[in-house]
Amino acid sequence: MLAAALIFVISLAAMIQFAVFTWRAGLLRATSEVADSAGLNSLQSNDFGKMAAYQQLCPELAGGEASKLRSVRLYYVFLQFLTSLSGSVFPAESGWTHREMVLCARYASVVLSQRLERNQAQMAEVRSF
Repeated sequence: MLAAALIFVISLAAMIQFAVFTWRAGLLRATSEVADSAGLNSLQSNDFGKMAAYQQLCPELAGGEASKLRSVRLYYVFLQFLTSLSGSVFPAESGWTHREMVLCARYASVVLSQRLERNQAQMAEVRSF
């Protein structure tokens, strides 16, 4: 019985680790996309809060699946918490948390630029009638 419980715990931990690494790989893939194809280079910001606020202000006109920032926002809050601890507990980790927070901001700017591109395409389609 103990061996089965141990196997279950190890399998669960491996599955959670795989899910986290897969999510982060998707985040890295999305941020590597070029966001300035429609001249939206002004959206390049390192402030996640601004990018998330802009996304809430920009409606999704295409009616498709709207990209949500819930998981990235949760990760960003976790990183802010680690940064607040970094002065006393983890002094060497502040560089990593800053890079990850910039990654979150870049992801939000890519998502916003994709939304704006879809909205521009939708408006061009409406104007063609």
